[in-house]
Amino acid sequence: MAKKNDMFGVSGTDTIIGSSVKLKGNLASETDITIDGTLTGNIKCGGHLTIGVNAHIVGNLSATSVAIAGQVDGNVIAVDSASVLETGQVHGDIACSRIEIAMGGVFVGVSKMKPLKATEIESYDEAGSNS
Repeated sequence: MAKKNDMFGVSGTDTIIGSSVKLKGNLASETDITIDGTLTGNIKCGGHLTIGVNAHIVGNLSATSVAIAGQVDGNVIAVDSASVLETGQVHGDIACSRIEIAMGGVFVGVSKMKPLKATEIESYDEAGSNS
């Protein structure tokens, strides 16, 4: 017999916040997160964090990897890679091992490129905020 979540096709589905959602508060997940709504608060993600084209985040982000297509007003820490896509905007500092800024992407801040460890994600609570 299939598990209940498997019957609905959501097996392995991670956190998704739609474009109509507005949240205040911190968000933490050990798995992937996709946000297309508005969030005021810090995000800690143990997997891949996607900031969708309609998203607006006011707070600091930390994840294994981050792809930003929306707007982020805060600092970003990525253990692996940080990508600012062609529609993305980051107003804050980025610390990561690899960075990619697509043509049309906006990055206003300082980049710190160095190999990071997963334990450094914990430091986002102490990171300064641009808000």
